[in-house]
Amino acid sequence: MREVDGHTKLLGLMGYPVEHTYSPGIHNYLSGRYRQNYVYMPLDVRPDCLGEAVAGLRALSFCGVNVTAPHKVEVMKYLDKIDGAALLYGAVNTIKNEAGFLTGYNTDADGFYLSLLVEGVEIIGKDILILGAGGAARPICVKFAKLGAKSITILNRTQNHADELAQFIEKNCGYTMLTCREHSRYDVVINTTSAGMEPNIDSCPIDDFSFIDGATAVADMIYNPAQTVFLRRAKEHGARCVVNGLGMLIYQAIVAYEIFTGIKAEPDTFSDIKKEVFGL
Repeated sequence: MREVDGHTKLLGLMGYPVEHTYSPGIHNYLSGRYRQNYVYMPLDVRPDCLGEAVAGLRALSFCGVNVTAPHKVEVMKYLDKIDGAALLYGAVNTIKNEAGFLTGYNTDADGFYLSLLVEGVEIIGKDILILGAGGAARPICVKFAKLGAKSITILNRTQNHADELAQFIEKNCGYTMLTCREHSRYDVVINTTSAGMEPNIDSCPIDDFSFIDGATAVADMIYNPAQTVFLRRAKEHGARCVVNGLGMLIYQAIVAYEIFTGIKAEPDTFSDIKKEVFGL
């Protein structure tokens, strides 16, 4: 990272809490790599202070911020404009400040899709099973429907939540999703729930892995721990590959950095971040 001086521009992450975030490491690495005079910092923002914090972005001339839990939905009402994709996704994770005009974006779906592609997992023309119907599921359902997945099945413990998401996708994307299992196997299985995340590392979103075979790719949005119970059991049942959420974290940051700075990362940036920032 460059030395901070009078020309340094500000970026950051708004969330609560943010003590364990990896985002500063990724973004400050990108600024160093591309010789950009930015510094990226964690911003611990209590929910009752969110409106003031957004106003502070303008007052302090932040160039942009990322947004994480619990603010991704609530922050939308404080912005001047919301990108069309973010409106469909129902959440904002990236805000760009242009002379005090704040525009919200969402890079999560693009980040997740790119993290699958780099592992050789394709979505177009494939049968997809998604576990969970919460806020993390909606963006990828929209993305995959628009890409042209052969089928998308959404399973959720509360059935009406799955039904509501399916109705939203049909209304807004013209794509009919399934809300119960109708296939004996799937090409791609994705966990969007928090089951298995620190500190509840022994939990798993499903018990039945019979729909996984040697041609199935399995992904989890969780990156801590690196291998959840879900991924381990999928591998034991013969999944051809398992992908955790670290790739999504890195790629959504790369896409956000391009929004902030206009710099499109080189193809090897992903692997370099894994090595330089995460030691992998």
